[in-house]
Amino acid sequence: MDTIVVAGASAAGLSAARQLRKSGFAGSIQLVDEEPHGPYRRPKVSKGLLNGQVDTNSIAVRWPDELGLEQVFGTRLTALDLQSRELHITSDSGAAVLGFDGLVIATGACARQTPFDTELRGVYTLRTLSDAMAMREDLDHAASVAIVGGGFIGLEVAAVARAMGKSVTVLETSDRPLGRVLGPVFADHIAGIHRERGVELLCEVAVTGLLAGPGNAVAGVALTDGTAVEADVVLVAVGSAPAVDWLASSGLDLTDGVLCDATLAVEGAQDVVAAGDIASWWNPLYGRRMRVEHWTNATEQGAYAARRLLGLHDMNGFVSAPYFWSDQHGMRLQSIGTTIGHDRADIVECAGERLVVAYSREGRLTCVAGINSGTAVQSYRKMVLEGETRDAMRNISDATADIAR
Repeated sequence: MDTIVVAGASAAGLSAARQLRKSGFAGSIQLVDEEPHGPYRRPKVSKGLLNGQVDTNSIAVRWPDELGLEQVFGTRLTALDLQSRELHITSDSGAAVLGFDGLVIATGACARQTPFDTELRGVYTLRTLSDAMAMREDLDHAASVAIVGGGFIGLEVAAVARAMGKSVTVLETSDRPLGRVLGPVFADHIAGIHRERGVELLCEVAVTGLLAGPGNAVAGVALTDGTAVEADVVLVAVGSAPAVDWLASSGLDLTDGVLCDATLAVEGAQDVVAAGDIASWWNPLYGRRMRVEHWTNATEQGAYAARRLLGLHDMNGFVSAPYFWSDQHGMRLQSIGTTIGHDRADIVECAGERLVVAYSREGRLTCVAGINSGTAVQSYRKMVLEGETRDAMRNISDATADIAR
């Protein structure tokens, strides 16, 4: 290969570019991304940027000049032609084509489209640096914030806004925030932490639309029961979707991201790999297909995908017990593994706001999650990776309550 294009300056894309050089690739690496200001540490978007604790310079990702990356920023990917091995792009300078010998698809995910009137001032989704900077200005002057969606982004922003002294209401369609991801016991624990700090959580509610105030500014959120929640700022945090629109004409399977085999090689394409939020791959650890939207998974997959492209990969495939964290109210929520499909959840530790829960399926440990738990979760990483039995966790007693999903 003479030219490798990395599509997306995401955590996965940057990791792939670094690994290509580390593995000895001396050819041209072109890093293409739609955002004009260069790569940055995306987890900070819903945390430090909103309250001003960090600025754009401190979260920028920089790399040594010796990596020799050609930066093609402010450029939108519009199509992939696998037959001619070309990427179609467009920018302020017009349309162009990039040829490649190898390709890393790492365009990540984007915020789901809001069904509400986004012409009102003070209404945001939160995915990019630009989103965060725009919302930060309004948040500084707001008295009240409504958050549509009680997922990780919604709860992180709720914690940030509450710490800034704002009145915060989270609107969630299910019976508890994060219940589908973490199960009822952990989800109720998280909800309690938020409520104790003054966040109003309204569950099993649906939003019909947004209310307009003077000057075309948002004034609140209308609910299906006829009530309304007043708000100066509204965040719509209803999830994300893999950024695959530009691949629509490629012929690739885009059912849930980009379909890959266990080694992250894209099905139906030669010398093309995918990594990060966009990659749907067969995870040998769990014996099923997965797509993971977490920073650590993205960096690890990016490095593996680069080695796969160069033929230097582990032939067993990319084996992962996904790790993620979420900072809320000065506490860190951590999880190793996956809770999807678990049939039992056991409380390992519970003391005050500290909680550690082990999830298993058919007796096999699949995930350990905790909040305010220090290094406890990390201590179980090896057990999750090796698929230990639930009973192998010494500090789970036989008297621990069974919590069926």
